Amino acid sequence: MTSREWESTLNIRLADALRRYGLDAKPEVMQPGNRRIDVAVRIGSAIIAVEAEHGQNAARERAAIADADARLEQGLAQCAVALCYPEGTTEASLPAARLRWTVRDGRPAAAWVGGDLEQLVSVIRLAPAQLGDPDTVAAVLSGSLDGAVLRLSETQKRLLAQALDLPPQTRNKRPARQPWDAPAKRALLVVATAAMFHSRLDVHLKDLRPEQDNRKNPPEPFADDWPPHSARRCAESAAPIQDFRDSWNLILALDYKPIFQTGRAALGAVPPDPAFAAAVQDTARAALVVSENIASLRHDLLGRIFHTVLDSARYDGSFYTTTPAATLLASLAITEDMCDWSDPAAIARLRITDPACGTGTLLMAAAERIRDLAPRSRDDSDLAAALIERVLAGYDVNLTATHMAATTLGLLSPTTQFQNMKIWRTLLGVDDDGIAHLGSLEFLDQKPMLMPWPNGATATTQVNGDAAAAAAEPSDLVIMNPPFTQHDLRHHQFSDAEREKLTARENELFANKPVHLSSNGNNFLVLADYMVKSDSGTIASVLPLVTATNTSALETRQFLASHHHIETIVTSHDQRRAYFSENTSISEMLLVCRRWPAAKGRKPPTRIVNLSVNPATPADAFSTARAILEGRIEAQGYGTVQEWTESRISAGNWSAVQFLSPYLSEQYTALGQNRLFPAVSLSDQADIGPHGVGTRMNFSRSSLPDRNARVALWDHRADAIQSMAARADSYIIAKASKEHLADRLWNQRSRLMLPERVRFNTDRLVCVRVNERMLGSAWMPGKPAVPGIAPESLEKAICVYLNSSLGILTLLGIRSSRTLSYSYFSLGDTRRLPIPDFAALGSEVVAQLAAAYDEYATAVMLPLPQMNDCPARIGLDAAVVADLGLDRETVATIRRELAIEPSVTGQRYAGPAG
Repeated sequence: MTSREWESTLNIRLADALRRYGLDAKPEVMQPGNRRIDVAVRIGSAIIAVEAEHGQNAARERAAIADADARLEQGLAQCAVALCYPEGTTEASLPAARLRWTVRDGRPAAAWVGGDLEQLVSVIRLAPAQLGDPDTVAAVLSGSLDGAVLRLSETQKRLLAQALDLPPQTRNKRPARQPWDAPAKRALLVVATAAMFHSRLDVHLKDLRPEQDNRKNPPEPFADDWPPHSARRCAESAAPIQDFRDSWNLILALDYKPIFQTGRAALGAVPPDPAFAAAVQDTARAALVVSENIASLRHDLLGRIFHTVLDSARYDGSFYTTTPAATLLASLAITEDMCDWSDPAAIARLRITDPACGTGTLLMAAAERIRDLAPRSRDDSDLAAALIERVLAGYDVNLTATHMAATTLGLLSPTTQFQNMKIWRTLLGVDDDGIAHLGSLEFLDQKPMLMPWPNGATATTQVNGDAAAAAAEPSDLVIMNPPFTQHDLRHHQFSDAEREKLTARENELFANKPVHLSSNGNNFLVLADYMVKSDSGTIASVLPLVTATNTSALETRQFLASHHHIETIVTSHDQRRAYFSENTSISEMLLVCRRWPAAKGRKPPTRIVNLSVNPATPADAFSTARAILEGRIEAQGYGTVQEWTESRISAGNWSAVQFLSPYLSEQYTALGQNRLFPAVSLSDQADIGPHGVGTRMNFSRSSLPDRNARVALWDHRADAIQSMAARADSYIIAKASKEHLADRLWNQRSRLMLPERVRFNTDRLVCVRVNERMLGSAWMPGKPAVPGIAPESLEKAICVYLNSSLGILTLLGIRSSRTLSYSYFSLGDTRRLPIPDFAALGSEVVAQLAAAYDEYATAVMLPLPQMNDCPARIGLDAAVVADLGLDRETVATIRRELAIEPSVTGQRYAGPAG
């Protein structure tokens, strides 16, 4: 048998195996022009071509890629997989063979991945989730919605928004210039998504006839009018509003209440007139373009559009999870030993809850993960029904978000009618009796208020008393991306009186709980702990990275570690995507923790994964998850992993998230444990403050002096701050009515200036000594005091140490990173900064370091990414090595590794060669 004939035989067997996993796969598919697809897999309307070669070497990989790319160029497939069988693969060995593949979809080339047949099935199944360009689609749809809103009067926009409980837009607590534009756009997006789902149902509705089983029968009053008009016919109708409402009334006789009842309420909000009809028609046409031009809507495309078109995160903290991040988190949280996946009854007994579900991205990812683990059949409608009716539950305070979540989950199986979809809107606000409610957080007090879906006749703010839940159903998994926002923007949409009641309710509900109320995401960790099963529950969450590093979150970390095994923490050190949510640049992490009963004994170490490349597609995310679970994360080149002891984690020390390099992490830990030299917290040897925020709140910057002629170091610019010796750059003047506070702050001025924020990829210095005592804005003064040591010498010694490689290491270890290279330092962070114990080391060591300061005080420092080539930095390191008795090679290695650390370079990790 020739090699080609053998490959053809393997392709036939591969297609057979894929069909056993429930995929619609056909081998050796001939196309016009004598063009052949090795294995063609149809998922929805998408064709995925698998192009295979026998053998795993560079030549075979190139041949497989060439064939896969050709199928894309020929228009025979929307996505392709280049696959290489191991040399010597037989029909019998194929199911257990170690395959290699790479996904081709017109984007930059993805890495080759190794795995078994089951992993390949999951990658193929996820392939449609990366087809199309959601950003482009979102931009087009956004423009169409903007145009539709322009057709409406202010009254129509207000009525449309109020029908869906959408408040007017404000700016700095005042009405915006066009207060109803954004909420009206959001309401029209609900119409658009309902139209998209309608179009997906069109090919199936005609088959749901009265002679079929009772579950699918339309009730008698609708039998003569069945099936409803198609979405395209409604969109092109002379009366689009009436035709959509009539069709949606018919569909609602079957089911899909969360989807079409909300859309129907939007259509009925405004008295019919030509302007509103034209706006609805524009919206529907744009929606149909989306559904017709995207090969598959099974992934969270609707959510991605929602996130992109309507960015409200700054005001309500709703940062929606990216689809790859959701896939990664669900794959880590839902494991093969979590359930007997061959038993449909066992799957139906699972309970998975998202208490802040947004548009349903994480619930959808959980459903897809379960579908991967469960044996597949050609008809999995029973599994889809079980997932949506029994397993998955979602809660959110946003009506339009819950509408999107229902639509997204409905796309799991559009032909399945779900009698009891468990997607609920919970009340956040003050009810008619003046009682404040905090959405799903009220589960902690066993009395959340669940809201009805709007029906066009009942106000959406009316509480459905019959549906008020008494308690949360214990969950096997709580998976979430809880809301985080600035303290002064929380509850921004409410009046002052309502905010006061909501704040009082928060304080009441979270009294004596380990949370920090400046950001309410930590509250959801307490809620998740309450909702999961007491003996076996799992929490999986997207969180800001500062949850792992901030002093203010220490009690939360200790609380979680005392109740759970912190199993996995994943961070991204990918400068292009240091986050896992849409519409944010804030560094984030993924957390998976599980109940750990005492009977199980000592908790295993925590796996802390720092990714060098954040997966960009669901297929990449799945491969990354498998590499993490199989201990191959470093071998596959995805990132690094550190095993962090239970004692460190329980103490709240999660600092391994700060460094991609495990070497730097261990050296930072050694420093904190006094294994390099005697160390203490900076606050043990100096008074710190005021913070730059205090300076800005009480002083105004000026280019001219007032009668006090007070000066400050205001900026931290790399072009201005180039050496350790610095000078004031501004006058400062006390703000009106702040004179008394300003005087108190002025009394805390000093010559040693510590950083409030650092751009590690551009700045040169992290500490300076100014020519006279002053305050700072991007800086905070430090006033050293150690008995028997001159303050001036101590200032110089601290300045030398902090600007050495060890000082940079310590600052990276305690930083709060909002973005990867731009770090902030709170007073708490700075006070716990580890520095040499100069009281123990003595005045002679201080004098030697002070002499090094005098030598290099005016030397120009190179930017931090060039520290390994900076003569002045190398000189400071030499002084620190000599005076503290350190190993020269260790410090040189620290300097080299820091210079290539992504949080310093601001670039993707490129290795020692840079």
